[in-house]
Amino acid sequence: MKAKSQHEVIRLLLVDDHTLFRESLRRLLEGEAGVEISGDFANAEDALAALRAGLEFDAALVDYELEGSGEGNGLDLVRKVRRLRPDARVLMVTAGMGSADLMRAVTELNTGIFLKTEPTVELMLAIQRTAKGERWISSRASLSLIASGGLAGAERPVAERLSTRESGVLRGVLEGHSNKEIGAQLEMTESSVKAVLQKLFERAGVRSRSQLVRYAIETQIDPR
Repeated sequence: MKAKSQHEVIRLLLVDDHTLFRESLRRLLEGEAGVEISGDFANAEDALAALRAGLEFDAALVDYELEGSGEGNGLDLVRKVRRLRPDARVLMVTAGMGSADLMRAVTELNTGIFLKTEPTVELMLAIQRTAKGERWISSRASLSLIASGGLAGAERPVAERLSTRESGVLRGVLEGHSNKEIGAQLEMTESSVKAVLQKLFERAGVRSRSQLVRYAIETQIDPR
């Protein structure tokens, strides 16, 4: 499955058994430039039948709470999709997941995670990154993985060594503290914390705290 350039149309596969949510999501995505819905399914069986018939897509949005997929959620569907399309790019959409299933989705099935409570602009960014072959992990899901050590055994590039200040600021960000709180913990001024945080953004190539959290998870940065 070839990576999509920024200007190509992204073909999406939607699988969600909640009709109202799925139809609303389809209408929302159809209104976005550069997006095309290849398939829209309410259950795993119909989605798999379409894939066996040759349906093509660049990214799949699969509901975690999908019923009738074999295990009571969408993980079993993703496993079956992987057997048919080993290189499939999948974004698991969920209102929330337990830590065990979260680890299975990320480490075993290599899916991205998007929370339904996040804004539309984040969804579009998540779709674009997924279609390019990257993995999106929502910040709250990332924090859950940090707490459980979920990616400890994953193969990730070794990140550059952080300075003591950078490690402290990053640890504060991962723990959800504000700049003021981080400054108090590290005995730094709030402006100094902001300067270090900006440096971390530049080194990671990100623009927000949530993106920095994902980067730290995906590159196995240890901020201790």
